[in-house]
Amino acid sequence: MKIVVDLTSLSYHLSGIERYALCVTDKMIDQDRKNKYVLVFRNEIHPVFKNRIDGNRVSAIILTGNNKLFFLQITLTNALFKIKADKYIFFAFPSPILFRKKGIINTIHDMGAWDSSDEMTLLSKIYFRISYRNVAKVSEKIVTVSRFSKRRIIDILHVKPGKVFVVYSGVYEKILADQNEDFDTVKSKYCLPDKYIMSLSTLEPRKNIPMLIKAFERIAEKVDYDLVLVGRKGWKVDELLKNNYSKKRIHFTGFVDDEDLPSIYRHAMCFVFPSLYEGFGLPPVEALALGTPVISSDAASLPEVLMGQAKYFHYDSIDELVKILDNLNETVINMPHSLNDYQKKRYGFNYAAKKIIMNTND
Repeated sequence: MKIVVDLTSLSYHLSGIERYALCVTDKMIDQDRKNKYVLVFRNEIHPVFKNRIDGNRVSAIILTGNNKLFFLQITLTNALFKIKADKYIFFAFPSPILFRKKGIINTIHDMGAWDSSDEMTLLSKIYFRISYRNVAKVSEKIVTVSRFSKRRIIDILHVKPGKVFVVYSGVYEKILADQNEDFDTVKSKYCLPDKYIMSLSTLEPRKNIPMLIKAFERIAEKVDYDLVLVGRKGWKVDELLKNNYSKKRIHFTGFVDDEDLPSIYRHAMCFVFPSLYEGFGLPPVEALALGTPVISSDAASLPEVLMGQAKYFHYDSIDELVKILDNLNETVINMPHSLNDYQKKRYGFNYAAKKIIMNTND
């Protein structure tokens, strides 16, 4: 069987969905020695896969293009029609709207275009609503990353439950690999304080960062730790944060290199995730995998994914969050500092790849 995997998303900024595409594909190639793979890239082969390409079991197609919309909907469509294969898998972006063939497997990470549409631009909302309705029609199967997202896909897109299967996201192995990093260098590089709690996300409305800032400012004079916010700026963030910025106790690192993230996670007193909506919610899972306790909102998929390993507050209750932060020095010792056995087994890309291979071959 020949399987085409769209990896053109890897040429853009690597957020959670792109990382999912990269890691699942890498592990599928490791595990599946029966099938042939055609990997489709934009502009160049991603470094992770350069040693994978042998021209036989694993081959590559490189497409070029600058305009993202034109590339995804026209350039990619034309190329895919020319490839004769049994399966066409899309792990990050949905399949092009005009692409019609048997064997399409799409991934929908969340239904934010409906559930949190107020936190998106109008064009993004329209684009993803059209794309996901198309996914429901053309897909042989749909992959998603939580039971919560599966329910929302079924309810909104009216697809049969058997068409959608859950494959949890996982912790990137590179984040867990280096246990002996030089924290002093990382601390200096990002101007980190001596003692801090942290959050990591794209700084955008649905991540609810302004509420975390307001909660911290209410207790800042009573606690001995600072707040570190990791992540690049997203849509509407300047408007949201302009009145809530404190240079003394709140630190914005901007985008952090992969090799520096483990150290920042491990040296945090606690990880706080106030998000209003998540299909999976990878950052708090990474924090627990690295031994850092987690405070999380109870929104969307987060209680399903984090289970009993986090301390929760209601997603719109700043008072609940303030109470937790105010007493953190006393309570953090007794909070879970790791994933449980169920999570350790299922939140890994080896497990994810095995499940996708099984569903691809049946």
